[in-house]
Amino acid sequence: MGSKTSLGHLALHFRPGERALAVRFFELLGARVQEFPNKFSDEPLYIIAMDSADPDRADNIIYLFALKPAQLELERAIAESLGANTAEPHPVLRDFLEQRAQWPESYLHFGLHFSDLGQLEAAVLGLRKEMESDPAFAARIQSMQVLKARGEEGDIEIDDRMAASLVFSEAEDYAYGRHGVQVHVRTNLFATGIDMFGSVVELDYVFTGPGRERNAFNSLIS
Repeated sequence: MGSKTSLGHLALHFRPGERALAVRFFELLGARVQEFPNKFSDEPLYIIAMDSADPDRADNIIYLFALKPAQLELERAIAESLGANTAEPHPVLRDFLEQRAQWPESYLHFGLHFSDLGQLEAAVLGLRKEMESDPAFAARIQSMQVLKARGEEGDIEIDDRMAASLVFSEAEDYAYGRHGVQVHVRTNLFATGIDMFGSVVELDYVFTGPGRERNAFNSLIS
C-alpha cells in the first residue's frame, strides 16, 4: 500500500504590527485567509488555505502568526554582532546575502504549486500591481526571478504558451526542470526561520502529458 501522507502545514511568522502586509501577500496568490484569536499574543492567528476551493482540509495550509519576543531579542543580538544593515557588515553575512540574491532558489525556501498556469500568472500580475500601487508593500519584495518553461524539441504548445504569456514572454532564463515554470519571490514580509534573512517563495507550474515525463518533480531533470 502506498503512502497517503501529505504535507500538512507550514508555520510562518510576521513581525508584530505587520500582519496586514503579510496577509495581503497570500490573498494576492488567491489563497483563502481566515483570522482567529491567539491566546498567546495580542496579534491574531491566521490559517491560510492555499486551495481556496477546498479550504477546510487538515493539510495544504499555512499558519501565520506573530514572531515571539524571545526570537526578536535573539535576532537583535545577531544583527548587532554581524553588523546587519550597516555600511560594514561582517564578511560572512555580506557573502551570504550576495549569493542568495543571485541564487534565491538555492537557499531555504518553500514552493507553492499551481494546477493552472493562468492562476499563477494572475498571482504574479497581482503582486506586481500591488507593488506599483503600494510603496510599503513594494519595499518588502526584494526580487522576483521569473523562469520560463522549456519543452522537448518540437513542443510547440509550450513554446507558443510562453510567447503569449504576460508574465513569461519577457523571461530570458529557463526553469531548472523541463516542462515547468518557476517564479522565485524574495521577501521579508514573513519569516520561515530567521526573520532578518527574509524568505524565498517559489511559485511553479508543470506542463504534463505524453512526452513531458521529465520535470523537476520526478527526479528526471535535464
